[in-house]
Amino acid sequence: MTVYWVVWDAGAHWVVDRLEREGALPSVTRMRQRGVFAAARPARPNCQTPPSLATLFTGTWPAEHQVTGFTVPGAGDGLASHVSGFAPGFPAAPPVWEAMSENDLTSALVHAPWVFGADGRVGPHVDSAVEAYSDRLTRPARLVLDRGRETHRWDIGPYEVAVRAEEGPDASQQVRVTGHEEQLLLVPGAPWRPFGLDRYNGTWVRCVRVDGRLVVVHTGIWRTRTGGRNAKSLHRLAQCPPFAGEGVGPLYRRAAFGPRLAEGGDGSAEEFFLSSVECVARSFGAAADAVLETHDADLVVVYLPMTDDVGHEFLGWCDERSAAHRPDIAERIWSYVRRCYVWSDAILGQVLDGAREEDTVVLGADHGMVGSNRLVHLNDQLVRAGLAASAAGGGLDVDSSQVFYHPANNGSLWVSGTAAGDPVRLRHLMARACAVLSSITDPETGDPVVTAFLGPDGRPLTGTQPDSEVVYVALRDDYQPSAELLGEGPVVRRAPKPGAHVVNTGDSRLHAVHAAVGPGIAPGTPAEPVDNTFPAALVLGGLGLGPSAETLYRTVPFAPTHER
Repeated sequence: MTVYWVVWDAGAHWVVDRLEREGALPSVTRMRQRGVFAAARPARPNCQTPPSLATLFTGTWPAEHQVTGFTVPGAGDGLASHVSGFAPGFPAAPPVWEAMSENDLTSALVHAPWVFGADGRVGPHVDSAVEAYSDRLTRPARLVLDRGRETHRWDIGPYEVAVRAEEGPDASQQVRVTGHEEQLLLVPGAPWRPFGLDRYNGTWVRCVRVDGRLVVVHTGIWRTRTGGRNAKSLHRLAQCPPFAGEGVGPLYRRAAFGPRLAEGGDGSAEEFFLSSVECVARSFGAAADAVLETHDADLVVVYLPMTDDVGHEFLGWCDERSAAHRPDIAERIWSYVRRCYVWSDAILGQVLDGAREEDTVVLGADHGMVGSNRLVHLNDQLVRAGLAASAAGGGLDVDSSQVFYHPANNGSLWVSGTAAGDPVRLRHLMARACAVLSSITDPETGDPVVTAFLGPDGRPLTGTQPDSEVVYVALRDDYQPSAELLGEGPVVRRAPKPGAHVVNTGDSRLHAVHAAVGPGIAPGTPAEPVDNTFPAALVLGGLGLGPSAETLYRTVPFAPTHER
């Protein structure tokens, strides 16, 4: 008996539901027909990836697991400090695979966080594990070949690579890329190629023409690590292509491959960006294959990031409930979203194909995604009201501020200095800050952008003087917070990304997908979303470490159209 847990980062229920109904996701359809298909409420008050994954994998809310943002405010040296929510020491509550270890059960984990300790090792309960996100060597970059046939030196992180344009056998141009370990000939417009940089690390490279010039692009480098007691799995993982953790989104947003569709482009920039995300799909798919074919584990976790990457870059333009929606390009953009989800669905299909009748398969996500077209620079408003202070060289001066929006950009307001220990002054300052932020309006529409203030438990605060040292700012649909201090100009600006998920406002588009098939799981659709703490209990139950799936789903009200 094995439990398989597939996690799609930002696998939004509303997107998966629509694509499945369109017939684009046959593996999801198999699960929907045979088992439970539902929406799941993500972490609150912050639903960025680390707190949302921590809620999913531990079955607890942020107040317990203590991962409160992509970076966790105050977790380092000083009030303004923030450290990665994926750092060793987090989460404070144990993930499912740690709870299993006490019962001599084993796990195999594909790029799941919080598996390797601070010493770089895994526990004895790990059958096999692979992870790379914790050690990025360099981000994606491009090289423009603007010196004819001269050799260009290209520093890809710590590696020096020689790049030279030359004439091919049919008088066409090609590019020779030479590293310490490998040499490639790239044809403009040809697919991405894996490129080894040494025995352990590599990247993916591609050549393309932009405005008549040759451009060579790489996807970045991460140092991959593996661990566990299954030698066969570790051998297979070592044979996988280079790790690609994200597409070339920052370059895409800077029009490095031409203008985006939303800015009058012809779609070639989107095609190039999506092709880079396919490198991610190939990288993660290879690791999943290696583990699925060789594991000897009770729990297999496969994390897939592609849907988050594409959601941030595309989703708002085809989100009909968002002001970012672009009817003129929505259908074309949706086709790009569909292609990405199809890659994820194919890996889910491999899991379903390998699962036995007595196994359980769970599909989940950490959060969903909403369209967004505005950033609200909260610290600029606080500085102008005299509550926060700017440093002489620009940026935020936390020590001289009374109240500030935290640089971690997790949605939280903090009271600084001695006022934090004075309940009366704390309430007064936080009330002033809330009033100041409530006065922010969109300069184009005149509408207020702040809708509520939330406590650390994610519930709306009542009364005129919040007594919490930390308050979360909930913004209207289409507005997202920014910790960047601009100094001049409007507080509300255009957002470069059309998709986001920061503060959990309760919007249904932030709901994650949840699906499950296996023993004791009858087909059905819950009448209301489940909490995203539910899947961890379901997984433990499937392993015999808690209530069974049948018992757990009895606590969930189902829609009357489904017989159970």
